[in-house]
Order: sequence, then C-alpha cells, then structure tokens
Amino acid sequence: MDRIKQMAENFNQGAERYDEQRKLFIPCFDDYYGLSASFLKKIKENIHCILDLGAGTGLLTKYLYEKYPDADYTLIDVAEQMLEIARQRFAGLPNFQFIIQDYSKELPDKKFDLVASALSIHHLENEDKIFLYSDIYSKLENGGFLLNLDFFNASSDEMNRKFTDYWYDYVYSRITPERKELFLKRRAEDKENSMDETKYMLVKAGFKNVECIYNYLKFGVIIAEK
Repeated sequence: MDRIKQMAENFNQGAERYDEQRKLFIPCFDDYYGLSASFLKKIKENIHCILDLGAGTGLLTKYLYEKYPDADYTLIDVAEQMLEIARQRFAGLPNFQFIIQDYSKELPDKKFDLVASALSIHHLENEDKIFLYSDIYSKLENGGFLLNLDFFNASSDEMNRKFTDYWYDYVYSRITPERKELFLKRRAEDKENSMDETKYMLVKAGFKNVECIYNYLKFGVIIAEK
C-alpha cells in the first residue's frame, strides 16, 4: 500500500470521532481556528471562491463558512469517510463541492480567492510541498491568500524536543492507550518544517507578505498573499 492510501486508511479509521477529539490534541484549539478565520475576514472582506486542502470533516471550512457564508467551497481529501462527514455537515447547502483526490498531485483547474489547509500539508515531502506551493500560487487570483494551519518545528532541535515533550504530555493525559498508539502511528509519518523553512518555500513560489499570524509551541498559522 502506498503512503497516500495508507494515510487515507488511517484517517478513515477515526473519522467519526475526529472532531470531538481535536481539543484533546490541540491545546490552543479555539485560538488556532478562530483567530485564523477572524484575522482573514479583517484583512479581506470579500472572498468568493475557497479551496480547502486536506479538508477532512470540514472543520476549518466550518470556521470559514461562518465568516464567508456566500462563498463557493471546494473541499478535497483522500480519506473518503472523513469527507463524507463534511458532506453531512454542509448537507443542503448549494455552494459546496467535495472531491476525493490527492491534492499534492493536482489542484482543480479554476481560480480561487483563498486556498486554506489545516494540519495536512505537513504530511508531504519537501519536494511535494514545493510543487504544491507553486501550484497553489498559480490557482490563486491576484490578491488571493493561502492560509495554512499546521505543525511547525522550532528553530532549534533542542527547543523542538521541548515543544514536542510538552505537547505529548498534554495529549497523553487526555487519551486512552489505544488512541495513543494511533496518535504515534500518525505522527511517525509527519514531516513538518520550521516556520522559516516554510516561509522561504512560499517566497520562492512567488508569494509576497508571507507571515506567521499565530504560534503556540508546534502549532502555527502562516498567511501568504499573491
């Protein structure tokens, strides 16, 4: 089984409980999602077309939809059962499209005002990230934004270990041994970069005004403008 199929299978296994467990894994949950959407709304009042990469159950899109209810949304994920929950979340709304696809290989052939992603791009190898950032740039309208909520390494290995130890202690105190096994299995596949490394790749892809707008230990939010 290739890596993408294995990742889809891992996430499908926990699809039904994904949302309720997010706060068990993200100590800064409310700020992480809430501030990201609120800040975006502050700097770009009108957004008409939004692409959510690795959308999963539609959790990030839920926060964006609260700010931009009239926008058209395209949600992409490789995990079919995760995306099915997103379909149920937004059932009956005409401005939603759902695509089961590996977004690292190809994005929809249209233009977007916003490409957003939460806790997904860190799964990719660096060469795939570089390709993806260029692809995102080409699919954005001028003045459009990339909003990426993700895991990031600290700038030093020593501090990164401290960040990780603190985070793991937080998670382990809130989950069962069975969940711990799945958590570590997923973490073994992660390939996060530092903020500086990510910002460098985005600038090389052509983005301007690339900034970190939120950071809590390994959780960060980067926004980049075309």
